[in-house]
Amino acid sequence: MNAITMSLRVTATARASARVSAGRRQFSIGRPVEFDEASPHVSAVEYALGAVGGEIVNGLREFARRRRIEIDAIEALVSGDLDHALTYLEVVGETRPPRLVRIAVKLFVSASDEGGTAIRVMFPELLDRLPLTCTLRTTVDVTTDLILTP
Repeated sequence: MNAITMSLRVTATARASARVSAGRRQFSIGRPVEFDEASPHVSAVEYALGAVGGEIVNGLREFARRRRIEIDAIEALVSGDLDHALTYLEVVGETRPPRLVRIAVKLFVSASDEGGTAIRVMFPELLDRLPLTCTLRTTVDVTTDLILTP
């Protein structure tokens, strides 16, 4: 086994947020699930969805760089379905555990015609090498759509 251990420190800093320290970097996480769009905090589930999108965007950029493929622009739209979300609020009658059941990623990539072809070939290989995406695919329906734009 070639496991690498990664450690973070998480500290409760305020009523609705926690501070995460990763080496010299820090960020805040809000409640596990946030139902108020005006909340100033990013929820843990939103961070997880953002992490999937960030992993795919930055993974593709790195894979392309290694292969000397020029990418002009890249953007991901990530959505997720959270089943039984009201369980978190302790709503009466909601007894099943909340869990992500679907994550959908639409990846928009602008590259030259030659680069677009190479990216299309490389994309499935990339998805099989991303740790978070590979982990989540074992329990969640993760779909990825690659859309090449001019």
